[in-house]
Amino acid sequence: MDNSAHQTVSDALRMELETLAGQDGPRVQRIEVEGRVFWIKRVEQLGLRYRLQKGDPRKAFERERLAYREMNAAQAPVPQVVAEGADFLVLPDCGLDLRRLLEREDDLAKRTRMLVDASVMLAEFHNLGFAHGRPSPKDMCQVDGRMQLLDFERYKHANNTPVGQARDLVVFAFNVAAHSPQMRGDLQEAMAAYRENSDTAVWPLAQRWCRWLRWTAWVTKPLQKRPEGRALEFKAIPVVMDLFLSEDKPLV
Repeated sequence: MDNSAHQTVSDALRMELETLAGQDGPRVQRIEVEGRVFWIKRVEQLGLRYRLQKGDPRKAFERERLAYREMNAAQAPVPQVVAEGADFLVLPDCGLDLRRLLEREDDLAKRTRMLVDASVMLAEFHNLGFAHGRPSPKDMCQVDGRMQLLDFERYKHANNTPVGQARDLVVFAFNVAAHSPQMRGDLQEAMAAYRENSDTAVWPLAQRWCRWLRWTAWVTKPLQKRPEGRALEFKAIPVVMDLFLSEDKPLV
């Protein structure tokens, strides 16, 4: 997927963006230059307590910067970095994330199409040899009618395997079921679209991972009975288990 035409900037604009990004500011900052919107992502500044909880923010930043470099070079379905420095990345605005798009779209057919397109995009991303780490509709956007992936602070080369991609697929389905519950009924079609466009090794590995995690559906049954707003993630667990483990010929 060649997205350079949408995101090309002039040298003068790039220099201006680099100057703005090099100034002090919040970790994530929206800026508008020459009528275009960009986002600056800086290294997060954390105190000792949060560093112990969240890890080294410099390492997370470097993981994301490495991810964009490798993925842009491979023309993966991700935003094209327009400027970068030792402590910042500048990315083009990609509009609303997929979770918000699904919430705001009243047309059921259009919502289903967006979810299916996201699944196909994830398959294309995996086919290039990458894994995201924790894909979710909030990490996806639609640019010029094409889905893209965002946020790669969990990117690791060690995950760029069919096993890592299978984990991506299960996590993506879980995040849809948990945080976009209106789309649960469309997940089967979305997973079918993924399978049609992906390496055939990924689905059986995703099934195997769900078999290992099947106990979570049993232990959380009391919590699944809570009202929807208080138990979305617990209620998503049996949805995902059924999605991956309902076939007539289970993986052995």
